[in-house]
Amino acid sequence: MDCKIADGHARRAMNLPATEQIPPYISIHIWHGDFSQQYEFPVDQCLVPLSVIARRVSEVQEELRTRKRIDTTHVNMTSDERDPEWWSDVGALGWTWVDHAAERTEEIYGKWYLVFIDAIIQSNGAGFVGTGGSTMSRLASRDVRSWHDGATQLIQ
Repeated sequence: MDCKIADGHARRAMNLPATEQIPPYISIHIWHGDFSQQYEFPVDQCLVPLSVIARRVSEVQEELRTRKRIDTTHVNMTSDERDPEWWSDVGALGWTWVDHAAERTEEIYGKWYLVFIDAIIQSNGAGFVGTGGSTMSRLASRDVRSWHDGATQLIQ
């Protein structure tokens, strides 16, 4: 897959012109997936609140500021969440995300490109916050640390 496709999606999510370089950002992967099948509690009691995610993002931002002197104001969320209210709350935090429906990603490239594009965006962050039980989060966390000497947090 051409990373230019993912870069274009990230750039549009951050409202950056095509000519502007993508600045350092924090990527987030919050997996909600099949929690309802894994836990005996109501799903809303199993999900990590956005306030906890925001605290972890702040910790990653602070580490990047102190250790690497990088100021990361852009935060890009990736998730399988479908609740529009949840996404509205994500937007209220000032965070962005790739709107695959508006981008027509699946229609243009095929259904696997949604996962590929999200994985590239996650792995190219200067910092990363993810879901502890998710393989995708663990891989992105490893990539950010290894490729970018980035700061990462996995939420358990």
